[in-house]
Amino acid sequence: MIEQVDNLKEIEPLLQTYFNSYKTNDPYEKVIIYSKEKIIGILSYSIIYERGEINYIVTIPGYRNQGIGRALLKSALDDIKDSGCTAVSLEVEETNESAIQLYKSEGFEIKAIRKKYYGNHDAYLMIKELR
Repeated sequence: MIEQVDNLKEIEPLLQTYFNSYKTNDPYEKVIIYSKEKIIGILSYSIIYERGEINYIVTIPGYRNQGIGRALLKSALDDIKDSGCTAVSLEVEETNESAIQLYKSEGFEIKAIRKKYYGNHDAYLMIKELR
């Protein structure tokens, strides 16, 4: 089941497991979760005026490759589009082939490379036009 989280402080400890420096301080951030008795997938996105941005997506180990990430992404994309956004962007580590394939299958295109975006690793800037 996918649902929106209204109080991000409640899931902050779980998010810090995957993102050490995570803090709930983005006023535009929305978080949705996929749960089956417990949270097994999380996606954060922001809607800033006419642009959406996927901040991060996580599926808990043991539940990966079951369509959870895709379901979360589609839900976020629906909300972003319904909010009147004309495009949505994200960064993904260039070595994360499974994520890149997921994003491509949902209509994202690689538009640029962000050098050393993830420490020693480059990232692809991917964009999906919603018009």
